[in-house]
Amino acid sequence: MKLRIFGSIFTIFFTISFTYAQKGGSLSVGVTPGLSYMLAQNTYYLAENSKELDYKPKFSYHVFMQGGYNFKEQHGFVVYANYCQEGQRYKDEFKWLKYPALIGTHEKNVDFKYMGAGLLYRFAPLLRGQKEHIRVASDNFPVRMKLLVGIETDFLINAQMTYKITPNNGNTTVMGYPIDPALGGYASYYPNQSDNYKSYFKKVQGVGVIKFGLDYIFKNNMYMGFALETKFGLNDINAAEYKVHPEYKKSKNYFLGLNLEIGYNFQRAKMTAMAEKKKAKKAEEAKLKKSKVPGIDLNKRVDEVDKSTKKRLGVKNKYR
Repeated sequence: MKLRIFGSIFTIFFTISFTYAQKGGSLSVGVTPGLSYMLAQNTYYLAENSKELDYKPKFSYHVFMQGGYNFKEQHGFVVYANYCQEGQRYKDEFKWLKYPALIGTHEKNVDFKYMGAGLLYRFAPLLRGQKEHIRVASDNFPVRMKLLVGIETDFLINAQMTYKITPNNGNTTVMGYPIDPALGGYASYYPNQSDNYKSYFKKVQGVGVIKFGLDYIFKNNMYMGFALETKFGLNDINAAEYKVHPEYKKSKNYFLGLNLEIGYNFQRAKMTAMAEKKKAKKAEEAKLKKSKVPGIDLNKRVDEVDKSTKKRLGVKNKYR
């Protein structure tokens, strides 16, 4: 599926959802900085074994736009689109005398870029003392808790890997990866000739999403959202061509971060009241306009009747 088609479907779905919201909705944008992991790693059967390199923290982030609607005060749905930069860092020591070219410190870095979209169920419990429609801030309770659970579909737009070996003499070498079979790599895999590794991974991944936090609501219906977000991959991300070695393990992406957003709450009741008021105003304006029937000017007819009555009664209009 092309990304522009995917974006169009998302836009249509959100528009329809918001139109039929019964308790209002929201629009927001935000960012989620955090750490990503790829577990378990595909070692490509380096040096006749599947020893995994030690995992190191990998800073990652998501940027997103989302829309929500509520079918009840405490329950609703959120749809969103995002851009994700994720991946994994590794660093470990190799000391196998059988493969002298591999002795030293190994460092591997994997970078993924995804475009994704998700659908989340939203539960916002009322705290003690809070009343309905707390999405409009009050002096006493400007905070609303939230729990969001759902799924996300990500489309891979770019994947890169680098592999470095620093031997004891300290001269770092950037290696082709997977490692050449002549140096200790698996016989079925040969080094990639560039840093573009998109063909090594599946183009689509499914992700489970959980967010837990709170919204701070201002009196003009604007709000700031804060939530702890975790994402966990639902499917193996490695391409079929790179699953053939004898000790292969599935790889899945994981993410943990702080979700930050700013948005605006739409109140269905207020929107309906404004629409009714506008409709009534238009109806009143229509009454004030001259009413016409084809071939007959009713206002003119009323004027003629008034003149005839005044003449019969002998009343003169000093303004005429």
